[in-house]
Amino acid sequence: MRVGTFNLNNLFDRWNFAGALEVLESGTATVPATYTFDDEHRRRLQLDARGKLLVAKPPADTLRVAERLLEPDIDVWVVQEVENADTLRQFNRDHLGNTYPHVMVIDGNDSTRFIDIGVLSRRPLGGMTSWQRAFHPDEPTRPVFSRDLVEFEILDDRGRKAVTVFGTHLKSKFVDFTARDPEAERAAADRLRRLQAETIARIIASRTSTRQKFLLCGDMNDTIDSPQLAAFAELGLVDALANPVEVGTVKTKVELPANPAWTSTFKASGQPRAFDLIDQIWLSPALVPKLAGAFIGRRRKLARDGTDHDPAWVSLDL
Repeated sequence: MRVGTFNLNNLFDRWNFAGALEVLESGTATVPATYTFDDEHRRRLQLDARGKLLVAKPPADTLRVAERLLEPDIDVWVVQEVENADTLRQFNRDHLGNTYPHVMVIDGNDSTRFIDIGVLSRRPLGGMTSWQRAFHPDEPTRPVFSRDLVEFEILDDRGRKAVTVFGTHLKSKFVDFTARDPEAERAAADRLRRLQAETIARIIASRTSTRQKFLLCGDMNDTIDSPQLAAFAELGLVDALANPVEVGTVKTKVELPANPAWTSTFKASGQPRAFDLIDQIWLSPALVPKLAGAFIGRRRKLARDGTDHDPAWVSLDL
């Protein structure tokens, strides 16, 4: 069984109003559709919390993301940055050839970009639980997850549980350049990411035992050894991507790190390029002996290749 994680980067089902305006301004065509917003709520759905227009991915990026999902022949994908279930179902139908008959998305807490966690599976799934209403003791007045933590079972051919998967997308490190105090914003994001990781560890500890086979995967927005993610190792989880095999080759003149354990790269002004493993897969101790291989699907272009993340997956002897 192959289980993977991939941040699809803004897989939205949005009408690109800016594109429509460009067509009209060219004078060569008309847009054969009329859009009427009968209430303020529907109009606001086209904007994020900062007033930025949300649009669908460029078609070329959508096609490339689909190719990257299909190339490694994965049984179950946990995907991030999906707008809703209809969007993922349409993407599966139109771009993945209905490869995945089991598609799940639960709307989470993201009220800024409206991005959720989804599941694409060729294997039957058991129940799916959202932990979006979980709280951390240090923040008892608001849900701790800015997106969600989902828990679901992958079933074997007889309908029995083969393995449990926890999928998540932790708080981003992004700080708006217009923020009055960027350092305070950065510290607040780090703190929230730590609280989220601690809550995940607490939930997993309450739902599993050391004898159970489960994995935790997703976009953690931090490095394996960061203080913010310390709760995972303290729980006894094992980093499955410590020694991954790269699938594919980046075409770049930039010197790449000797260690292939990275899924994201960023070049800050005046700083050396960073290569980080923020898309992660953690295994329960009972699942470690079943690990047959760990892989990262390498992008073709360094900056982005349909998305600015690389997919990661494990092969499990189950």
